[in-house]
This record gives sequence, structure tokens and C-alpha cells, in this order.
Amino acid sequence: MESLNTLPQLTTEQYSISTLKKSQLFISYEELSESCAIPSNLAQNISLSQASEIICKFFLEQVKQSLPQIVLQRFKQLFLELAQVANYEAQQALVKIATSDSKETFINTFKRSIYILVNNWHATRKLQYIQELVQLIASNLDNQEASSSTLQILQSWRSNFVASQDYQELIKFALKINHQSNNWSQRYNSYLLVYQSVDQKKSVKQKTTAKTRSLALKKQFELQLAMYTARSTLTGKQQDNSPNPTIIGKKVLSLIQKILQKRGSFNYTNLARIFLNQAQEISYEDFKHNLLNYLFYSLDDQDLDQATKEQLAQYIEKLYESYHEQNWDNQLLLRTCNRLIEYLTTINQANPSPLFILLVTHGKNLTLAIMLLKLVLLCPQSRTHLECCLAQLIEHYQSQPASDCQWLINFLEVLQVTLSVYAENVQYNLVNMSQAQQEISVNLDSNAYRIFSQMKGRAKKASRKLKPKGRSL
Repeated sequence: MESLNTLPQLTTEQYSISTLKKSQLFISYEELSESCAIPSNLAQNISLSQASEIICKFFLEQVKQSLPQIVLQRFKQLFLELAQVANYEAQQALVKIATSDSKETFINTFKRSIYILVNNWHATRKLQYIQELVQLIASNLDNQEASSSTLQILQSWRSNFVASQDYQELIKFALKINHQSNNWSQRYNSYLLVYQSVDQKKSVKQKTTAKTRSLALKKQFELQLAMYTARSTLTGKQQDNSPNPTIIGKKVLSLIQKILQKRGSFNYTNLARIFLNQAQEISYEDFKHNLLNYLFYSLDDQDLDQATKEQLAQYIEKLYESYHEQNWDNQLLLRTCNRLIEYLTTINQANPSPLFILLVTHGKNLTLAIMLLKLVLLCPQSRTHLECCLAQLIEHYQSQPASDCQWLINFLEVLQVTLSVYAENVQYNLVNMSQAQQEISVNLDSNAYRIFSQMKGRAKKASRKLKPKGRSL
């Protein structure tokens, strides 16, 4: 595909790549930390470059740790009011720049701070706050009653920035992402970005940036889903602190319960491991026969009718027939999984496959999602190919209104949740609570069960803390 309706790149010519490079807007946290040595008597003892780094580091920390509304408030307090914000150093660093009469340092620092916020909110889909930031930058410029001469200087420099081409480009960028965010396909940018990350027409830097942003979006969704699920039994303000990242509302809890119940006595990760262990040193023909049983495990006739099973069996039987007599290997595994993913999603890297249309339009979203999950658990290298196929599906329909694509959107939501339930860093469990107190049971299809979700890293950390010190017996 020549064009992707993905998150716009700030490093394109349209948004002044030369300006961004000169201002070093994409500075990393490590680079900021290494360059900031904060002495005592701050305003007197630091250099202008140190002052700039302190301010940028402050906003980089804030955008990672605080809610966007709080970050916007602190941006206003610092640059528009020169008030003491979350720490003393940022205010004094700005005072240093103003009292040194260094307009150039201020403009560069101001732009870098802006794009630190823009880049992070852009990557995490918090696009509405970019619009608020753009409006905030130009606010209160006609205030003639600045509380100090220093604030008057800062207000004057900010007025110069608002009158510059840099600010006009920022406005264009904000308008563009606002327009794009209205398209339903933008909810699934993690897939579109993966597709971009393997596009050979893109530069290495563009592909790396796309891959990084895609990973950040997926991790954010997984974390938000885990937090929402963990607090699903709470009420009031406690529950409000964990937003639901899906668009299917509380139905996501029933969906997660169904995913966990369908796996039977084995979770799908263990099932994939068992399959691979039992399939060692067998011919590719026998491997494909076992693969079919693996895909159909835990699926009944209501999930997949006999005609569809036979259709899928015939397709698998014909795959790479010339390799039937030799033992399968990882390369054959990858190719087989990729072909099956295509058969279940797209053909010709563009159009939806007939089997995809059949399953999704007949309400078999979860059945299809589980089969795709099984394939990527069996061959994790196929995950990228799956996401590229999904991107092709999204591109195929993205010009249509959301009302006409609701069937596809529903499937994408189900698949996103299914893959997240089996993410590497999250663990979900379904526990029978029939003997527990009534007030802690979850309100799902059956209130005898409760979903537990936990970040695996936190579980390991807690386990290490509980481990006794000293020699083991």
C-alpha cells in the first residue's frame, strides 16, 4: 500500500524536520538526565544550556507520570504564570533564561517542551490534549497586567513564538491529527504502524519509529485492560480511575470470561507448548494433521460447523505438499502459520478472504480470534504477519463510515482483547467464587466467577520480596 492513514510523522517536510532537529525535540530521558547536574543557588550557578535541560527533563518526567490535565496545568503555571510548579528547579531555570535576556534559549526550550508533550500524547492516542495545548500556548497574550518584569519578558517571547512559522506548523499538525482521529481506523493504529514498520519503501528511521510507536500503543492497551479488569468489582471513584480501553463497555468482562472458559483445562500458551513438544521429529504431513486438531481443540460445532472445518482441512492438506515426507522445521512452521493467517483474514494482500467474511458476518468473532491467537502462540514470529494482514483489512474499509464497518470493528475489538489476555506481561485467571461472599462476586454472565488480572513483572517482584534471606535449606 502506498498510503497509510496512520499517525502523521512529525519528521516529515510538512512539519519542518529541520526545525525539529535544530531544537533537538526528540531528546531521550537518558540524554536529559546525564546533562543535568543541579547545583545549589540554582538561578545564579547554572548555565543557560543546563537551565534548558532542567525544564525539558521536568516536562518529560511529568508527561510520563501525570495525567494530561495536570501536565497542561503545570505547563500553564510555568510558562504563562512563572509560578512554582511541581519542583523548584524548573521555575528557577526559567528565571535564569529570562534574566539572561536569552530569547533564543527560551524559544528553543519552549519548542522542545511543547513537542515532548505532543510526541508522547501522539504516541499514546491522547490527541485531544494536543489541541488544548495549542490553544493554551496562545492564551492570555493581551494581558497587560503581568505580575513582574520577568513575566512580561516571557509573555513577549511567547508572543513572538505564536507569530512564527513554527506555531503555524504546530496548528496544521493539530488540525491534521484532529481530522484523522475522527476516522474509526485510528483506534487500530498499532496494526497500521506495524505494517509501516515492514514497508521497504520507508527509511530505517521511519520503520524503527513506527515499530516503537506500535509497541507503545499495544502495551498501553494491555495495561489499561488489566487495570480495568482488576478493578471491575470496585464501585464509585475507584473504578473511574481505570478507564475501559475498549469500545464495547462492560461487555468486555463477559468476553474475557468466555476467552478463559473456552480454553478448557489448558491455557492456550501451555497448549501451544504441548503441541510443539509432541510434534518433534515427525513428518510435515503428520505435523499438519496434528495442527488441524490443535486449531479445533476447545471449539465445538457451535463455534465452527463441519463444512467450515472440512474447508480448512482441505486448505491445510494442500499446503507445501512437496515437503510431506520430510520432518518439519521452524521455517516450515513460520510459512504454514503465515499462510493460514492469510487464509483466515486476507487474500492478495488487500481483500478480505471468503472465510473471514463468512466467520465474521455470522458472529464467529471469538472463534476466529482464538484460532489466530493459537497460530501466533505456536509461532510468535507470525504475529507481525497477522498485524500486517489486519492493517490491510483496515485499509480496505477505512474510507467507509464506522456505521458501515461495525461488523469489522466488533471483530477487531474482540481480537485485540483476546491477544491482550495472552500478552507476555499480563496474567488473567478465572476463579470460581461460588463459595465467596456475595458482595465480592463479579456481575458477569455467571456471578459464580471472578476475573483476576495481574502484571507478571509485578508478580515476580512481589515474589522476590517474599523470598526469605539467607541460605536455603
